[in-house]
Amino acid sequence: MAEVAGLRRGIRMMAALALVVGIATLAVAVYSAVRADHATAERGNRLDPAATTAAMLLADYVDQESSVRGYLITEDRSFLDSFDEAGKLIPVHYARLEALLGDRATLIIQLRKVTRAHEAWLSEVARPELAAMSGGAVVAARDVEKSAMARTRLSALRTDVTNLEIMISREQISTVGRVAGAQDLLLSSLGTAVFLVAVIVVTLSVVVRRWLLRPIASLRRAVNAVAAGRYDTRVPAVGPKELVELAGNVDAMRAQLVRLVRQNDRLWEALAQEGPAVVALRDALTPSTLHASGLIVRGRVDPAEGELAGDWFDSVDLPGGRVGVVVGDVSGHGSAAGVYALRLKQLLGAALTGGVSDPGAAIEWVVDNLGETDEVFATAVVAVVDPASGTVEYANAGHPQGLLLRRSGPSPERFAAVGVPAVPAEPSGEARAESPEPRPDAGCPPERRGRTDRPVARPGRSGELWSAPSTAEPTAAVVALTATGPLVSSLLAAPGAWATATLRLRPGDALFIYTDGLTEARNASGEQFGEDRLVAEILRARSRGPQELLDAVFEAVRAHAPGRPSDDRTAIILARTDTSRSSDGQGLVPTARSPSERSGPIGTAP
Repeated sequence: MAEVAGLRRGIRMMAALALVVGIATLAVAVYSAVRADHATAERGNRLDPAATTAAMLLADYVDQESSVRGYLITEDRSFLDSFDEAGKLIPVHYARLEALLGDRATLIIQLRKVTRAHEAWLSEVARPELAAMSGGAVVAARDVEKSAMARTRLSALRTDVTNLEIMISREQISTVGRVAGAQDLLLSSLGTAVFLVAVIVVTLSVVVRRWLLRPIASLRRAVNAVAAGRYDTRVPAVGPKELVELAGNVDAMRAQLVRLVRQNDRLWEALAQEGPAVVALRDALTPSTLHASGLIVRGRVDPAEGELAGDWFDSVDLPGGRVGVVVGDVSGHGSAAGVYALRLKQLLGAALTGGVSDPGAAIEWVVDNLGETDEVFATAVVAVVDPASGTVEYANAGHPQGLLLRRSGPSPERFAAVGVPAVPAEPSGEARAESPEPRPDAGCPPERRGRTDRPVARPGRSGELWSAPSTAEPTAAVVALTATGPLVSSLLAAPGAWATATLRLRPGDALFIYTDGLTEARNASGEQFGEDRLVAEILRARSRGPQELLDAVFEAVRAHAPGRPSDDRTAIILARTDTSRSSDGQGLVPTARSPSERSGPIGTAP
């Protein structure tokens, strides 16, 4: 931990030093740039023009002195033109120099001396000479010019102007020195910054290598050792706090991996002992081969866990050419669910083949002989099919409602013929049907008679028809066959608890029976596949054969909820292949059942 604290302090110090160096370098660079710019501007905008103006001023003084001397020698007044012109320019030069040198007191003082010297030369030498020449006293004017006073005044004027030029030149040189000093300061600051950055980089590299790279290398070696199978290698917790936490997490993962490996070894040992029993159980749940003519049974099970599912289906040959079909769904998965499913399969097969041909009575017999089921429960559909007549007797013990696909779908009037009175279409285009009055049933044991059959849709969708846009295929309808009794459980057993219903399966019709794992499959947003999508898929694939229709439904469920199923998905299809027809032409015959149970049309397609 001391190394961790030292690393943090070192990093903070390096960061602070780098920040200080950066700010100092930036400040020096800005200062040097401003100083150099100011000095350059000072010389270019003020000193250089002042030097030029001082030179022009000296030239005008010389012009005046030369003009006066020429006039004295030649007595030609045209020489005085230059004198007058220079006299006009000299005040302008004074004003310009005042403006350019206003913030330099020594230069202004020198400019004042030049002005006074010029004024003294004018008043004591030039003007008296010109006055004498104007009065005709040429000799007197020339004597003034030759006098010592004239030479003194002119010499003083020239000296003062020369001194002004020298002072301006010194200022120019000083400005150049300031520019050079600013550049030197900038270069030195940059050099210092480069040196400090190099020191920081070297120091930081040493710190990182010592306090970061070495712990990472140790961590990498330990992780590689664990990855190579040496699970007992401990991961060292050294270095910064973050690496210590990472090493702790990796070591915890290593420990968990060790536990999982040991647990896996134990499971493999257990599987080596239990594997044959599981395989035998799976084989026992495999559906039997059906040999009945005129009837096709196709089924599919997609288990949630491994190869042993809690869902199952089977078919058995019964006397008189009839066929018994069973679909079950046991709660849970794995071996326990498989054992319970096998018990149900064997008991239901024994009931149907042992003379209990009524599906509802068969379920009741199974519950009576099932014994204690603890917290395990099951749902089931038991159907007895006569392929020759198409009669299907079925009992639904808390199972999802079966779906009967009528490939030549009846109109509302045809539904009325089987117990669902037709009503006018709603403005929305939906045809609705209401429950008929109870009517006698047939084909059931005496103790089950007197119950009513109301073939209507599930609650909230009575007689609702869904139409497909295509008219190229035959009309089709889907009829719901809801539960006729409670779950398969001894807690719910009672005489007559499971009623038997009867329907007529016409050639080309298909009975679709499924488990809740199919409709409760959820997508990523948690939305179930649902019965509406199931009915829509059946209608969409209505022209396909039984196996193709079954595969289309499973593919639609898989597309809605991809990945490993969270529950067993099971479905079977029963379809007639002969041309036998019932004597009354009805597709759904009411039988004895509880008044609360309902079945009916839930979807059609043109």
